Parts: sequence; C-alpha cells; structure tokens
Amino acid sequence: MKLMLIILILLGVAVGAINSVAGGGAILLYPVLQLLGVPLLMTNATVAAAIWPGSLASAIGYRKYLKKLPKRYFLILIPCLLGAITGAMLLRHTPDTKLKIILPILVLFAVALVALQPKIHEYLFKRKAKSRINNPIYLSAISLLTFSISVYGGYFGAGFGIIMLALLGMTAIRSIHALNGLKNLTSFTITGVATIYFSYYHLIEWKYLPPLIIGTIIGGYLGSTLSTKIPTKTIRSIVILTGIFVAIYLFVK
Repeated sequence: MKLMLIILILLGVAVGAINSVAGGGAILLYPVLQLLGVPLLMTNATVAAAIWPGSLASAIGYRKYLKKLPKRYFLILIPCLLGAITGAMLLRHTPDTKLKIILPILVLFAVALVALQPKIHEYLFKRKAKSRINNPIYLSAISLLTFSISVYGGYFGAGFGIIMLALLGMTAIRSIHALNGLKNLTSFTITGVATIYFSYYHLIEWKYLPPLIIGTIIGGYLGSTLSTKIPTKTIRSIVILTGIFVAIYLFVK
C-alpha cells in the first residue's frame, strides 16, 4: 500500500510537471488507473479531479497579469461553466461500449495537439502582421467557440489548454502571461465544474485521488521553477509516445 502511494505521488508529480512545461500530462494517468481496475468512465472523471488543483495553482501564479485584464474578458468563464456541465453530462450518459471507441480517438487527438503545440505557439506569439480584433460581436463569437471547447474539456480534458490558448490568442490580449493566466483560469473553471458534477454522481475513485493531487501540486510547482532547465522537446516527446501507447492500449482493450 505504501509503495502504491509513493508511485501515485510520483505519477502526479510527473503529470503536474509535464502540464506545466509542455501540456498533455493528463494522458499519463489513463493506463495506470486502468491497470488499477478503475472503470473507463470513472478513470476520465478521476483524471479531471486530479488535475484541478494544478490549474488553480497556475491561475494564482498569474494573478498579477489577470488583474490587468479588462473585466469583460472574465465573462468568458460563463460559457466555460455551461460547456463543462454539458460535457460532463455527455460523458456520464455515454455507454462504456461507445466510450471504449471514443476515448482512444480523443487520446490521439490530444497527442496531435501536443505535437503541434510549437507551431500553435509560433502562430500566436510571433505573428506581427495580423491585427487582433476587439469588439463585442467578435468577443461573442469567441464565447460561442469557448462553449464548444469547454464541452470537450468537460468530456475529456487532455489537450484542452492548447485549444483554449489558441482561441484566446485571437483576442486583443497581447501578453503571453495574461493569455496563460486566463487559459489556466478557464481550465480551473472547467475541471472544477466537472469534478463537482462527477462527485455528485459518485464517478470519482477517491482512494487514488489524494496522492495524485499532492503529486500534481508538487509537480506543477517544480515544473514552473525548473522549466528553463528541462528541454521542452524532451518532455513533449515523452507525452507523445505515452499518448500513442495509451491509445493503442485502449483500442486493444
């Protein structure tokens, strides 16, 4: 039991660190929880609950940048909340037979997002020619897209942050730190709402959650402080290879 506790904490540290440096670390949790006998639906719900504290810690870390944002940008949390509830409800009503087909596809989708992350970042933060639009109609369209992305986040959260960062990059926010702060705040909202919903319907495997949460908090902190010393390409490669393994494992099972 003590060995399992240590393994889960170390796993959480790895997930938190990878999420901090490259994103997509949640993929690591799926094969382990499956090997521990956690049903597929409960695995998805438990993963959301495990990464929630890390999102909160990241949002707090960017608080000074969030304070500088116009208040209207925080209205984006409303479609996040509604989308997260919708996604969580869809997951709860998805039969295991269909989930076994859908989940590997979503894992591969998340892997693709991690692989494309450098290109997405380059497009968002190095482009100079394209002006950013900032008007109510455009922001309303962003909100509608946010709802759709949040449905995905409530249903299956891996890779969600990369999509949200790309979407927020289409606003008038110019600071990468402010973008990351708002992205982490939306992630905290979505995973938090999903966790509360899953808790109500007893879909979370609580006995494995505390060590995972401890690990993700530690890993998130270490990842943020050591990110300049760890090659991001190496971390991303680990996530991609792990994701492919998870997808194959889920397909075969």
